Amino acid sequence: MDRSKDMSISRRQFVRLSAATAGAVSLSKGVAADSTSSAPTELYDFVLGRVDEEYEIPTLVELRRPAFDALEPYSDDYFRTTTDPAIAAWLRLTPTEARDVAELDAVDTLKYSPGSNPFWRLGEYTNGAFPPVDDSVDYIDYEQMVDGIHHLEAEHSDRVRVRSWGQSPGHENLFEETASDPQELWVVEVTNDIDDEGAFQEKEKVFFSLSIHGDERSGAEAGSRFVQRLLDGDEPTVEAMLDDVVLLFAYTNPDGFSARRQEYLVNDDPIGDPEPENNSFKRVTGTGVDPNRGYPTVGWINPAYYPAEPNGRDLQDDMPGVDDDVPTSPKEYEEIVPDSLDIVEALRGYDNLNYGSDLHGMFWSSNFIEGLIVNDQYDHGELHDIYELNRRANIRVQDEIESDLNARREQFEALNREYLIDGYGVPPEYVDRYDTPVPESGYEYGTIFDTIQYTTSGTLISWMSHPEDQGGLGVTMMAHEMGWDNRVFDRMVFRPWLVDLQARGFQEVIRTVTEHAANDVTADIRTGNATTAYVETDSLTRRSSTLSFEDIDTTTAREKLGVGKQWTASSVSVPDGTHELSITVDSPTGPILTKLRDASGRVVRSHDSASDRPRRTAEWSIPTPSSGEWTVEVKTLGGEREGTATVDQTVISSTATTVTSPDPESVFGYEQRSYSVSPLAYFPDYKAYMADGRGRKSRETRGHHGQNGNRGQHGNGNITDEMTGLTVEDIKDGALFRGRSSQLAVENLVISHADGADDDAYVRELDRFVSNGGNLVLTDAGVTHLGLLENDLAAGITAADVTTFESEIPHFDQRNDDHPLLMGTRNVQREFYNVPPLGYPIANAPATGVAPTAFEDAGGTVAGVTDGQEQLVTAGSIRREDGSGIHVIGGMLPPAYQRVAHPFGMLEYTATFLSHTMLTNALGFTQRRYVNGDLVETFGTLD
Repeated sequence: MDRSKDMSISRRQFVRLSAATAGAVSLSKGVAADSTSSAPTELYDFVLGRVDEEYEIPTLVELRRPAFDALEPYSDDYFRTTTDPAIAAWLRLTPTEARDVAELDAVDTLKYSPGSNPFWRLGEYTNGAFPPVDDSVDYIDYEQMVDGIHHLEAEHSDRVRVRSWGQSPGHENLFEETASDPQELWVVEVTNDIDDEGAFQEKEKVFFSLSIHGDERSGAEAGSRFVQRLLDGDEPTVEAMLDDVVLLFAYTNPDGFSARRQEYLVNDDPIGDPEPENNSFKRVTGTGVDPNRGYPTVGWINPAYYPAEPNGRDLQDDMPGVDDDVPTSPKEYEEIVPDSLDIVEALRGYDNLNYGSDLHGMFWSSNFIEGLIVNDQYDHGELHDIYELNRRANIRVQDEIESDLNARREQFEALNREYLIDGYGVPPEYVDRYDTPVPESGYEYGTIFDTIQYTTSGTLISWMSHPEDQGGLGVTMMAHEMGWDNRVFDRMVFRPWLVDLQARGFQEVIRTVTEHAANDVTADIRTGNATTAYVETDSLTRRSSTLSFEDIDTTTAREKLGVGKQWTASSVSVPDGTHELSITVDSPTGPILTKLRDASGRVVRSHDSASDRPRRTAEWSIPTPSSGEWTVEVKTLGGEREGTATVDQTVISSTATTVTSPDPESVFGYEQRSYSVSPLAYFPDYKAYMADGRGRKSRETRGHHGQNGNRGQHGNGNITDEMTGLTVEDIKDGALFRGRSSQLAVENLVISHADGADDDAYVRELDRFVSNGGNLVLTDAGVTHLGLLENDLAAGITAADVTTFESEIPHFDQRNDDHPLLMGTRNVQREFYNVPPLGYPIANAPATGVAPTAFEDAGGTVAGVTDGQEQLVTAGSIRREDGSGIHVIGGMLPPAYQRVAHPFGMLEYTATFLSHTMLTNALGFTQRRYVNGDLVETFGTLD
């Protein structure tokens, strides 16, 4: 298909084509000359000459008469025939078989025809544009998808509109002899009366991203078939919502989708390594970048990424479409990530876009589907909204597929063994060493780290969820990961039994998210009329106005390594004055072992991509690394199979001593977005849900927080507000007590920082508060007070027993599920707060813990511990019989970190539902959740 005849060409495409056409490879004429048969089309002839002899070409055979018997010797389980609208058969042929078939007297033409619908090239859609999996012969093909969605638009023009949001970078097209063949970013909009633009804008929008990683097929497989089912009348509940809801299904990585087609010269690293790779679905785009790392997320962004902001260098929308001031230095965004620029611009054009999911794939997992809650700032109501969505998805997915998962257990076990031996090169005698999981559950959910044990920056879902005043959309977004849905072999193998489970599972997710959009979820916090104070301070506030920028040097390098069973090393030079070292190791040919050693030879990071949570990519950021030669080491899991790994390194350095943060223009090309943030904004937000249960706040207020000086009456005190802020000076003046008495003015006190810890008068008042029955909750650096207090509960714990430490992602390594602090949480919940939106690289996020022996000797009970250089209690209680006392939550509300580039601003707090619930339990409160006015869940013990 020569799409270039039907589309206009943009300036950026013209520049790209002009620069590259002279070196384009021309194969089609030479290949065609090798074939003497007139039966194959020109494209089929091209494919015939390009593939190896073992490759099975998906072939549409058009016949002059129904001589199907002549094709039987070449058939397999996917052999299909039809006589309407033409006499044809579909089958897979090796090049030798294709040449034989071309000589058959009854054969008219051979056409290259990949896709799930064997006869889509004939315009034959009696079984739908996207047939059920059981009737399909392969994965959906990109060109089939384009034809299919336009067919559905033609058949249902009152309910379907197909739009292009822009274009991808594209692969080199060898057949059409074009240096780059950009693909359209197609989106399918579905609603009733779709041409009524006024109604369209007013309706609630629900968005689904389908396979943003091209080798994670379940999103496109499930989403395409869901649209078909919806239009066929097989989704009555969702269909009944189309007067009020618009569904958006976007194919967000057409390059990765189309990379399986033989016309394209495909390479995971087209810039650094010109050698072509096999044609298969690919994670990356035509420029070799991960399309799910190219969005302008708030906080820390890996400096190796290309965050695409169509508003340009000044972050201001100066004109319709992508602005002219999109940077070309130090990164060329329009060249490398034109797709992300177009997607951001297009999504900003939708009104009332409120919910969505990015449908992904993963390798093996004990949970067939995992719901990933985005790195964002959630208040109480927002947490309950998104957790209610997941609670319902859990029930519905389990009902839909869990019995079938159990029935397929032996097939999953056999598939894992096949992956290890044939995909990863593990010797058969070593296979039993790997405890590979099979699905024990149909669905699990939590934060990104809770579920898949890592996190990152620059993702589509995080950008969409971030506040509008910081460049996001304020959408309640999820990512859903599907098990056994990632490329293990050179080419993905279509297994109908597996794809059917995957499609059904994700279709249930699509239903649940869509139906949830029509629900009204509210939540409150029942306090029993107890009052709570928190200690205010301006020392936690971070302002962009205080940043001191200097020009910095950014050095990037990419090296492709051959990987075998012996360690192979790549060196990284780190100069004096380095702010940040970023290392990304990607292994597209299979799992590897990876180590990062500092200049002294010490291993500071490691990764096993074939663990029980496998992933191909290791991503590390080291703030202020020691100078010298660092090394990255890689090797395979064993056996004789060899592979490759790409090591990307970015070093940001400066000799200036006054730098507080690298200039974002020097790192990314963007100016700094202004901000003033404090984690103490959490408490006024918490207060909004106390007692009166005002429920979910409006979307307009989301992310527009600031330190709130709203207090009750205090200061030697009569505190009347349910939640009030006190300063260290207020507490020293007796604000925790009524007048000069020992009667408490407030029942609960929360301290999340160490301000005042060196003030004896302040610490004495804290001791007096606890001794007189007050309930003290210490979070983050506030836990340091525990080593200074001398009341009966804290006696025996010294300052030496309390340690503030840094980790990649503060979390529990072990948790005691029966502990009262953890009531209402699930074992999967481990993460304390989301790291990147607060500016922390995935390296040095702070938390504070207590030595276990000292804590337990003081009568403390342990809710959870974190392992690092030493094991520390990061959640626990030293309680009285009534449950009050001293409670520790080692990480929850840290201040933002400003030492690395963060052009798009900061969030104020990112407490997870785990830490939010631990705090609420420590205060003795109860959370209540309502759906459409009905109480559905409570968390806590308050009667």
